[in-house]
Amino acid sequence: MKQATAIDIEGLVRGYLRGTAWHCTFYTPAGRQRLKLSTKNKRQAERRAREIADLIQREDWEGLSTLDWKPMAKAGTFAIFVRDEFLPTYCTWSERTRKGEEARLRILCGEFGALPLSGVTASSIKSWLAKRGAEGLSPASQNRYLAAMKSIYKAAMTYGFCKMNPAAVVTMKKEEVKIKDVLDDAEFERLLIELPEYSRRIVLAAAETGMRRGEIRRLKWEDVDMVAGELRVAVAKNKEFRVVPLTNRIRDMLEAMKVEVVPHPTAPVFEGVEIKKGLAAALKRAGIEKHISLHSFRHQFATRALEAGVSSFHLQAIGGWKSPVMLQRYGKVRNKALHEQMAKLNANAAIV
Repeated sequence: MKQATAIDIEGLVRGYLRGTAWHCTFYTPAGRQRLKLSTKNKRQAERRAREIADLIQREDWEGLSTLDWKPMAKAGTFAIFVRDEFLPTYCTWSERTRKGEEARLRILCGEFGALPLSGVTASSIKSWLAKRGAEGLSPASQNRYLAAMKSIYKAAMTYGFCKMNPAAVVTMKKEEVKIKDVLDDAEFERLLIELPEYSRRIVLAAAETGMRRGEIRRLKWEDVDMVAGELRVAVAKNKEFRVVPLTNRIRDMLEAMKVEVVPHPTAPVFEGVEIKKGLAAALKRAGIEKHISLHSFRHQFATRALEAGVSSFHLQAIGGWKSPVMLQRYGKVRNKALHEQMAKLNANAAIV
């Protein structure tokens, strides 16, 4: 058998056949290096040797250390990847998010499922979203579909199932910021009177701390530091630890609860947060017709804090909002506060 001719790339990389596979040697500041080119084809070996030579000329030693020519994993169709790879292995969504995305993923697989994973293009994604938009799908809902596609293809690229992320170049739609109903101070006090004791405590916890439903449910007594006057929210939605200072009202409530029974440090502060029916009944008795849920009190917390002069920077940290844009969705300055601020101009004019 004729011996294959060795490869020499500008004196920087020397390739040679070892058995049936190509290998190479080259020099870095660390000395002589040997590397398997992971191919039996000489032309492909030459291309890979040139890639190494280019990195050496640029002195990109980090890039050189991360070279990997392993064959691409077989993904099959879009639907097969989602079903067999993404959901069971590579998806980082929480269980709650998974459940919320089930219907959305079914629709995406119905549209793109038969295509090869690498056969979905940015143009096809844009066209489908435009079609759904023309059918009445809101920009916010379009963004949720696009976010799911971005997550799927990010995982596919990261773990070697495809080389391109077609969703990456598709931009999110601008969403209309909708502020939910919040109670004014008088309405809130009327509601508290009508709520049973257990529900009243949960509502106060949400309204005085801005904590999310899941955060209230997971709160343990060991997370309550009465000396420092703060709660430690260890498992937040964006997976970041944060501290929530106690208001006088929530401090008094927690102290009263500790007097009733000496809790174990790992015991939950609240046994459950299922107050939907009790809250609806209390709203009706209080004569409040606004659409209010437990999450509404997180909006109320942000609104009250902004009106009290808490800076957006500090409020974002206390409430665990990921960005100022997200905080904007929650905080709403009420008309009464706006009139009070404008009254300052009248006071200044009177002085002049």
